[in-house]
Amino acid sequence: MLGKLLSQCKSNVHQQYQYLCFYGLHIIPFLGPWPDIQRSKLYKSVLSGLGPLEFSQNFTKTGKTVRMGFEPTTFIASTSRDVCNRHALGEALNRFKQLDIKLDLQVYHQLVNEVSLTDKEEDTLRDREVLDDEPAKSQSLLTLDFNNDDVTVKLYLYPQLKSLATGIPRAQLMFNAVRNVDKTGAFSESMDMIEEYFHSVRATTAPYWMSCDLVEPHKTRFKIYIALFQVHIENAVSMWTLDNRISDCETMTGLAMVRDLWNSFDIRDGLREQKNRPGNPGDPSNIVPILFNLEILPGRTYPQPKIYFPTTGMNDLDVAMVLVKFFERHGLHEHAQSYIDNLASYVPHMDLNDCTDLQAWISFSYSDATGPDITVYYH
Repeated sequence: MLGKLLSQCKSNVHQQYQYLCFYGLHIIPFLGPWPDIQRSKLYKSVLSGLGPLEFSQNFTKTGKTVRMGFEPTTFIASTSRDVCNRHALGEALNRFKQLDIKLDLQVYHQLVNEVSLTDKEEDTLRDREVLDDEPAKSQSLLTLDFNNDDVTVKLYLYPQLKSLATGIPRAQLMFNAVRNVDKTGAFSESMDMIEEYFHSVRATTAPYWMSCDLVEPHKTRFKIYIALFQVHIENAVSMWTLDNRISDCETMTGLAMVRDLWNSFDIRDGLREQKNRPGNPGDPSNIVPILFNLEILPGRTYPQPKIYFPTTGMNDLDVAMVLVKFFERHGLHEHAQSYIDNLASYVPHMDLNDCTDLQAWISFSYSDATGPDITVYYH
């Protein structure tokens, strides 16, 4: 599948060979044991789909980009020696650094103990015997963007276990972490707006994890990820605009497209479950919350929103047709013409009309500079 994605994104044959070798030699060794639902003691990643691995593809007016998310894991995470899978992340990043991939680890070193467990905190959770109640013990993920000339690395951090160990709410851990990294106040206006918003909303709209680019600290972007459990278009509008705190033309243009996609996907209102486990194939679409992220750029006075529509449990051909029509409406004709054939090529042994789990999430954001931005996450 990765080879097909790279080819369809117009990487030349040398780049395809380079990235496939990189995947085979330096990613697969960090995927841990093959996932098997019958082996209950295997470490379970917060990612669903191919165990601790997820491929995705980004579509904009300038072309397509292949992305890969994974949780660095080893067999040790399936033993008592590393039950929270804390040790593989540093090993993976150090290996990438040795390969001369362009990444800066300053932000990683500043953040890792702010929102992830320390040895002492893990011991605290063991002593309190609460880890068994948290099947997804993921502390971190990495994503890789396979660009034409290099790989871009992003770090994702999950503070749930840190919050349990310290008693500090997840949101506060993340907000404090961003402010502690921000020595010049470049993110302060956006952070002020975000914190003010979350002080005013219900617990069914909750920040869950964060990410950043592994570049120099003054260039990085932070993203705060939010789960919206009380699913209703007006709650989504509130999240997109931070309850009308953001109302510029760019944001409202994007909001009109959100409404369009919401109706096209026929998103059903209602309270979603808060599953205490990673997702599984066959999960219906009405148990998964809507996700958002708020992107915080240095010097920008307000964050930029992105919405994630859960499409697991929906007919994959229907989902694909929604995207094709959306691409057509917004001038992305090349994507519209090739999308369904490309999608079918990933599962040649299956009929898209019989699939409900291939396209798991569809994300959307908008900016005047890039236009509509769609990412499809494959499971």
